[in-house]
Amino acid sequence: MLCDNCKKREANVRYSENINGVRRELNLCEECSKKLGIGEMGLDMPINFSSFFGDFIEDFSNTEFMPMFDELKALKCDHCGYTFEDIAHNGKVGCANCYDVFEDRLAPIIRRIQSSNHHVGRLGKQIDKKIEQKQGRKEENERNKKTKAPEEQLEELKENLKQAIKEERYEEAAKLRDEIKKIEDNQ
Repeated sequence: MLCDNCKKREANVRYSENINGVRRELNLCEECSKKLGIGEMGLDMPINFSSFFGDFIEDFSNTEFMPMFDELKALKCDHCGYTFEDIAHNGKVGCANCYDVFEDRLAPIIRRIQSSNHHVGRLGKQIDKKIEQKQGRKEENERNKKTKAPEEQLEELKENLKQAIKEERYEEAAKLRDEIKKIEDNQ
């Protein structure tokens, strides 16, 4: 690709800017980028992204400045032998046990990246609501059994049975059926 400015030399610098939502890109050769003041930004500086976080930690490993880094270096996973320094350098944990060993240091990082550090699945919140509703119904039924006469209990159980069948909650329907039978046998 040729330089967008001189149209003579091979472009090896890509310059992008976004001003008030207007995006502009230029492909420039080294000479033109220096003339325009873009080459002075040190674009040829090599960065090893795989150890970027590890290099950051090494800069602050002075124990007078941050004594907690000595603790981090001493702490090792008893299963795989990984240290927090290894995790920071590789960007990967050694085994599942590392999550427990380094939990206080990994949890905030994971929370920042994923907005949560607990997996609830695709339907987790919906299922949680159904469980809460079911528990609420059970508690309400228990309270009602203690305060109502057997005839009232029987009518309510029959209504709950119809509702459970309608909502296809067959296990609960079977339990309700057994309770109805028990009350009818006692009468």
